[in-house]
Amino acid sequence: MPPTRNIEEVLKETKIHQILRPKLIMGVPKMTLQEALDLMHTERSGYIVIVDEHSKVVGMFTEREVLMNVMRPGVGLNEPVEKYMRKDVHTLKKTDTVGQALDAMDKFGIRHVPLEDDFGQVCGILSIRTIVSFLAELFPTGVLNLPPQADQLHDMAEGG
Repeated sequence: MPPTRNIEEVLKETKIHQILRPKLIMGVPKMTLQEALDLMHTERSGYIVIVDEHSKVVGMFTEREVLMNVMRPGVGLNEPVEKYMRKDVHTLKKTDTVGQALDAMDKFGIRHVPLEDDFGQVCGILSIRTIVSFLAELFPTGVLNLPPQADQLHDMAEGG
């Protein structure tokens, strides 16, 4: 990409499918909490997209649901994940832009957005981590030269 482009242009023009990573972790509503936690651990994932028998998104089970809902007294690990998953899931299409994904993540307070195809079936997921990696690769000098603290200023250049 030409260095003259600014970040707003990049976010408005770049489609999700251009930065998408292939990893997609799915589960079913009837799986137990233990199965869901084991799957997240095995796959080293912070989410599971919960789908029905037609691969349509019916919920999300993330680390946030674990911390806020599962880690409570009286919750049994043999209970179904559907009881604790988030049911109000916002989805996007692979042809939507990265900017639209960021807007959705901000508006709905989420870090993972499931992606649907034209038939409403899940076909991927976009995470905030993927977006951050994309931006860090796009603007490596700016990202790598950020000070450890945002308000940090140096009197003189390092190494010179």
